Amino acid sequence: MKFFDRIVTWWRKYPRIADGLIILPLLGLMLLTSIGSMTGTFPIYMYNWPDWALDTIVVSILVLHMAPWTIRRTNPVASAALVVLGSLIHLVLGPDLLPSMIMVVLTVQNLAHLAPSWASIAGLCTALAGAVLYAAETTMLPHFWGARSYIEGEVIEPSGAFYALPISIPVIALVVLFWAIGNVQRTRRIRLETLQARTEQLRVEARQERELAAADERNRIARELHDIVAHSLQVMISQADGGRYAAKADPDIAVRTLDTIAETGRDALDQMRRLLGVLRDTDAADTSPQPGLADIDGLIATMQLSGMQVELHETGQPGGQMADGAELVLYRIIQEALTNVARHAGAAAVATVTLRWRDTGVSVTVDDDGVGSTETDNAGQGLVGMRERTALYDGTFSAGPKAAGGFRVHAQLPYQTT
Repeated sequence: MKFFDRIVTWWRKYPRIADGLIILPLLGLMLLTSIGSMTGTFPIYMYNWPDWALDTIVVSILVLHMAPWTIRRTNPVASAALVVLGSLIHLVLGPDLLPSMIMVVLTVQNLAHLAPSWASIAGLCTALAGAVLYAAETTMLPHFWGARSYIEGEVIEPSGAFYALPISIPVIALVVLFWAIGNVQRTRRIRLETLQARTEQLRVEARQERELAAADERNRIARELHDIVAHSLQVMISQADGGRYAAKADPDIAVRTLDTIAETGRDALDQMRRLLGVLRDTDAADTSPQPGLADIDGLIATMQLSGMQVELHETGQPGGQMADGAELVLYRIIQEALTNVARHAGAAAVATVTLRWRDTGVSVTVDDDGVGSTETDNAGQGLVGMRERTALYDGTFSAGPKAAGGFRVHAQLPYQTT
């Protein structure tokens, strides 16, 4: 089977050579059998022409009929034009019948299959006109062309108009049949090309979707890593700084501080392992639930252990169902905002986390009264990540310095719509 597949592939890759391997041997065979055997079938006015001239005409007609078949797939219009030229020579100077006349209907079929529509129609009309002219020339126009043939000097007169119809109708039917076959092939070819183009388009779209999904996943992973690492490191740094000074007065505080640092590090390491385990898609990956609003108390307690003053206020009652992942977004926003307070607002800053449940959704606001940097870090993963997370759930996000001092981060997410 592979052998035949290779042959088909080679056949399609080298169309001219493939067609030449078929038509050129046939052309040689026809030349050997036709030269010298058509003398008695030429028009009467060519009775005294030398044999070499008659053989030249036969060779010219055979070559013009058959040789263009080698370019019929790459240039079907030029191939048909050469066949028409050979047919005109045959009509005026050629013998009654030549085996190469079958190339006329094959060319009509090839035009209908591969050529533009205008060339297909032109080829059909030309072939039909040629059929009518051939029938008329052999039966109805003895005075125009002269008697068509002779045998041993005796002129064979044309048969007359009575035989024109039986000659022309089968030829016309044959032309129309081959043209119809070519149109069926054209329809199949266009359908196949359309399917191939559609398949290629779907392949390109699938590749683009994979690339977009990969880029989105990379951004999501970058946000998760930033939230985990930045928050945990900030807590550990604050604890280490505080424990270093407190250890001089109270060694027990230093021990508790080291315990907090170790616990924070272990928690960050566990989250990293869970994230990397899911990315590796292993069966042993720990897929414990991501943090949500129920874990805010623990988050605030961790920040308080680092020395930050944090207050939590919650108002209202849930008025709808949150979308999957929405609670994680709110948790990460609060986590990142508190981490920024610890990093930029100063040691004496007080942060307030307000969680409001409304009829349309839930909002979180993180305020601080610090006097540190008020940059929004638009080039990093901090506030940019918050904004992107909020946008994924059709929420609104704002962040910036307050007029009275300090900084505010506010995000609101709508309830899930059914």
